[in-house]
Amino acid sequence: MGNPSILTEDLGDTSDFEVDGVENLTENDVSDEEIDAEELARRMWKDKIKLKRIKERQQKLALQQAALEESKTKKMSEQALRKKTARVQDGILRYMLKLMEVCNARGFVYGIIPHKGKPVSGASDNIRAWWKEKVRFDVNGPVAIAKYEVKNSMLVDAKRRGVLNQHSLMDLQDATLGSLLSSLMQHCSPQQRKYPLDKGVPPPWWPSGNEDWWISLGLPMGISPPYRKPHDLKKVWKVGVLTGVIKHMAPNFDKIRNCKFLYRSLANR
Repeated sequence: MGNPSILTEDLGDTSDFEVDGVENLTENDVSDEEIDAEELARRMWKDKIKLKRIKERQQKLALQQAALEESKTKKMSEQALRKKTARVQDGILRYMLKLMEVCNARGFVYGIIPHKGKPVSGASDNIRAWWKEKVRFDVNGPVAIAKYEVKNSMLVDAKRRGVLNQHSLMDLQDATLGSLLSSLMQHCSPQQRKYPLDKGVPPPWWPSGNEDWWISLGLPMGISPPYRKPHDLKKVWKVGVLTGVIKHMAPNFDKIRNCKFLYRSLANR
């Protein structure tokens, strides 16, 4: 063991100690057990590991608790939103019935498509079957909105940035891509009808596969998509051709916006 006087000089006044996370620790709290330096170092290392694990468990528990509280808050918010939507729907229904009574209206329909959740709608008795079986608002309503938002936001973003986000096109449904392509091809120059499909010779605006942007779509360089009807193309080819068509029509985005298909989507809202 070392000389006590030397240890005292090294440690200075040991009547009070300061240890992180522990307050009011005095010399009397330290055991007088005789132990060599190596064993003490081993114990200190083990205690340090234990302390680290305890802190990690506490931190993990705190994160789990925070996530649970956030989940509860979100769930309560969603429930409140559903209740509010239900109250609005009840109000609409009352006003519709009042409209028929006061204004002698023959029938009514209404529909609400929330940001999340299923669409809600209603109709008077005399046209309810038509509304549910023919119009199928709960199915066709969200699809119509999605098409409208995709087409318009895509054109606005492209006009603002001067580029088209090809990755967003891959997120579209295959049928939507086909409809977009069929519509826009009619407004290309030269017109597509001057290049019959049965001849197999595509118009000059049809991608050749050698464009600078072609490989960024993940398509093989130098390979042109087959010249077919848009709906007969595979999805990756639809994306490639649609990208080429929009780049061909740029920067005349007003021409794209005035497309009959887009106009019909807007008019039906």
